[in-house]
Amino acid sequence: MSNSSIQPTKSVVSGASEASWAIANAMRGAGVHSRIEVVLAAYLLYKACDRASDIDQPLHEFIDGLGLDRSIKLTLLDKISEQAWHSLKSLVGNYDKDAFAGVVLFFDVDGTDKTAMPISTPQAIVKLAYELLSIEDGDEVADVGCGCGAFLTNSASLKPAATYYGYEINAYAHSVAKMRAELLSVDMNIELTDAFSVLERDKVPQHDKVFSNYPFGMKLRNLAGGASFLEQLSNHFPGLSKATSSDWVFNALLCEMLKPNGKAIGIMTNGSTWNTIDIPMRRYFLERGLIEAVIALPSKLFGYTAIPTTMIIMSKGNAAVRLIDAGSLCKQGRRFNTFGDDDILEIKEAMSVESEYSRIVSMEELSANDYVLSLSRYMKKQVEIPYAVAFDAVIKSMRRGAQCKAQELDEMASDIATDVQYLMLANIQNGIIDDKLPYLRTMDPKFQKYCLKDKDLIISKMGNPYKVAVASIQEGQQIIANGNLYLIELDKTKVNPYYLKAFFESEQGLQVLKNITVGAVMPTIGMDQLRKVQIPLPPIEEQNKIADRYLAVQDEIALLKLKLEKAYNKLGQVFDEEGK
Repeated sequence: MSNSSIQPTKSVVSGASEASWAIANAMRGAGVHSRIEVVLAAYLLYKACDRASDIDQPLHEFIDGLGLDRSIKLTLLDKISEQAWHSLKSLVGNYDKDAFAGVVLFFDVDGTDKTAMPISTPQAIVKLAYELLSIEDGDEVADVGCGCGAFLTNSASLKPAATYYGYEINAYAHSVAKMRAELLSVDMNIELTDAFSVLERDKVPQHDKVFSNYPFGMKLRNLAGGASFLEQLSNHFPGLSKATSSDWVFNALLCEMLKPNGKAIGIMTNGSTWNTIDIPMRRYFLERGLIEAVIALPSKLFGYTAIPTTMIIMSKGNAAVRLIDAGSLCKQGRRFNTFGDDDILEIKEAMSVESEYSRIVSMEELSANDYVLSLSRYMKKQVEIPYAVAFDAVIKSMRRGAQCKAQELDEMASDIATDVQYLMLANIQNGIIDDKLPYLRTMDPKFQKYCLKDKDLIISKMGNPYKVAVASIQEGQQIIANGNLYLIELDKTKVNPYYLKAFFESEQGLQVLKNITVGAVMPTIGMDQLRKVQIPLPPIEEQNKIADRYLAVQDEIALLKLKLEKAYNKLGQVFDEEGK
């Protein structure tokens, strides 16, 4: 069997599975074992199959005689010890050459190299990206930050007539990607480089199809070699700041490397699709027609994080954006989720079909919603609101609660009653604040601004359904609110706080909050979006009538709770009373 014909057939995968287990076991006996080292050892054994007579040489002499690429040679010498090689070479002859090749090509390096960032992309994402990029013979295909070459290997095995380029900064991952390219015998060039450095060349590489599973949550100051690119971007993006998500900087890089009719796919964090800080970046991309589609992916696709992520598809000349929620389109696993072939087909069909989890959104609608790229913002039930005004019209001030660390709370906590208490999300049940809030010995002056004022409206930042309450503060009492709560001081000449609480707890109000919710795993509402929601604002007399009825029911609940508490106390006394 020639190198170019090695495919993930059942027999090859089975042989590779047995060989990978044997390699791991041999290396474990030598005190060395990681997934990337299994792949490196498999490559060495693959080479040894044609040099069986030389395997008794010392390892460095054997490797010198193979005529390897310098980077591969250095990686093997660094990662494979003489002791490990002594254990490994006994496997030559126990497995055929293609079994070792199968380990190199198809063994999933889904862990993390101890000295670097994650270096492999899950097969679920690799396969979906391949289908959506529609790679053709003759295409020039790039993977920016290619890691161990999972995407390139998969694509090249399916479309060997395309030309492939990989850019990778991790030396070990770069070597594995080069090994895989060699075994596939395709036109593939893997560079050991910082991806941003390509922009400093006389001619920036241009590709038909580009993929990137770039690092999540990287600080802009840590973008190696990206300083000059950031300077260029700041001329285009007036809103670019140190807090801007690196996702959009990487997305800009991918677009720079695209041919006029090219297409790029990036894997980004969900927050970058809706947070406030990235509004200028989203506006820039959308107004220039650079975003074709945005797909919300399921959680637990990655081995090193359970967070759900987003796939963004970029091309040029888009007048609208396709938003897809694929969060539930997967095969659920105990530790990991993945895509079956039917899931990938369904997502691919959603690119052209309107459904409950797929919709085309116009630029006008995107602009009206702060360029949010989360489908949940647009798949909303319209609510008819009489006397409608923006919530902001009745707000005097709005602030988040204190971002207080657990250690700080422990240091301030008190076992005896004081004038200072602390309100957490769990202290609000059924719209009523617990009358037994935890006490604090003292209050750091920096937390003063997070104290509740009497009749402040409180709305939880996360939840769905969200918690709503009205603060009742006694004279001399101080209550610090937790950072997961919005504290809203209302203009009480315009609105009754209890009327507004009744609205937000109603079916209409719950839908209004749901309409501005983003995030599936952790539903969240942003402060700016909350200010813009429409609320009903009838004359104050009508509000007071509704508020009075609401308070009467709340008093009834409090009375019932007191009776229930007394009844529970009686249960604890029955035995003592009857036993006398």
